[in-house]
Amino acid sequence: MKPNEPDGLLALADALREVAGTIRALEAEAREALHVRDDMATHRKKMQEKAMVLMDLPDLAHPYIRGLNPSKANKIMKGLKDFSRRAAQALDLSSIFYLSSLLYPDDYKEGEKNDLERFIDTIESGLAR
Repeated sequence: MKPNEPDGLLALADALREVAGTIRALEAEAREALHVRDDMATHRKKMQEKAMVLMDLPDLAHPYIRGLNPSKANKIMKGLKDFSRRAAQALDLSSIFYLSSLLYPDDYKEGEKNDLERFIDTIESGLAR
């Protein structure tokens, strides 16, 4: 590990946790719009915003990964680019189902961590090598 690597990983994890919180908030707003107000347009808009946030993950990470071991940085960027790619596909397809299911595996249960939150845990544990 490079001398500043733990700090870089921690800072990246903190930035990603903030993004994960934003995504959870957008999802909650979308659910409320759909299930309480029967407002499908707002629901779709919030899901599109979620996808746009996910698409920005690689750009967000660049300043944090500069001091990391290249192998670890590449692995992290690969994961973030995958989130971004899937979000772009969902937007391109304009599928509300695809937009809603971003970050959630088929066997997801309410209250569990989503894929981004688990990815952040991996970064924090230093296992993203």
